[in-house]
Amino acid sequence: MSGCLRAAIVLIVAVMFGGSGAAENGPPLRIGHYSTGSGLTGFVLDRLGTPIKLRFDGSDEILALTTEPAPYASMTLKRDDGAGVLRIYETGRVLLFTDKLKDGSAQAHRDQDATPLIVKRATKAQAQADAAALGRKLKRSGAATLAITLEAPRLGEKSDGWAAMADAIAVLGIALDDMLTSPIARETFAAKLQRVVIRDADRVDIKLTARTLVVEIVAKEPIVGRPSSARLKSAIGDLL
Repeated sequence: MSGCLRAAIVLIVAVMFGGSGAAENGPPLRIGHYSTGSGLTGFVLDRLGTPIKLRFDGSDEILALTTEPAPYASMTLKRDDGAGVLRIYETGRVLLFTDKLKDGSAQAHRDQDATPLIVKRATKAQAQADAAALGRKLKRSGAATLAITLEAPRLGEKSDGWAAMADAIAVLGIALDDMLTSPIARETFAAKLQRVVIRDADRVDIKLTARTLVVEIVAKEPIVGRPSSARLKSAIGDLL
């Protein structure tokens, strides 16, 4: 066999098997960045494990999504407040639901690779600094004067659980930023709320006690162990 013919065979084999190997291995199809047709809305979708995770471009919040069977061999991915975020079909089609889109939904296409979605590591001191910074930010904005405190006696100084506590602070900040754009909401907060406590507990819960909003999380379970900003906004709206 001549050298040229041997090289040609090697090239054909590489194209036939090497080019398809990435798709067949799975991960590239299970994690990636997606964009809508306009390119104005994008997100990272991480299907490498349970729960399925999603983060929109420009946001620090990672959403934990649960699946529910849907028509036409598809499944709907929902947030913890029950709202559908995505619909994924067996064909690979991905449909995004959001009120930020003109028609409420749009097809999204994978346009680049992405890294797995995980919360940033944090120590107790870093989480406490984040809580104090959020309180100062709210005060500077003139929207509300709230003391943000953390209760996690079971966590050591450098426990991994502080990453979940810091993440809960960030998500709380997203919820409050959104809610306090309303003058009515600012008046309600000023009249009914003085303090927010983020507490490591054995459940996820949101409650109001004596002008204190208590957000209970499960620090040993990052992302799934705390409420999303959407669930926070809904619960706070009901409580106040």
